[in-house]
Amino acid sequence: MIFGENLLALLVLALGGALAVGNALALVRPRPTDELAADELARPPLARSLLMIAIGLLAAVWAVASLMSADDPLEPAAQGTSAVSAFEPAR
Repeated sequence: MIFGENLLALLVLALGGALAVGNALALVRPRPTDELAADELARPPLARSLLMIAIGLLAAVWAVASLMSADDPLEPAAQGTSAVSAFEPAR
């Protein structure tokens, strides 16, 4: 597998970051009024945008925490035994 067991955390990080940054940029730099159709808003609704930024940041922080706490398969186990040796019969 390309990204192994971290694929879900990486996808959540990408989507959460995109959600937060996209909504923040929409608030900071709205579209020019000459590009708007008759039924479009000049600025995005503030409450909705702030909620989406908070959700995106929460998802991104959660994903980073998950990635940082994930076990590295190349490192030995923390207690000095590997998963294979724990299931081997005693000699």
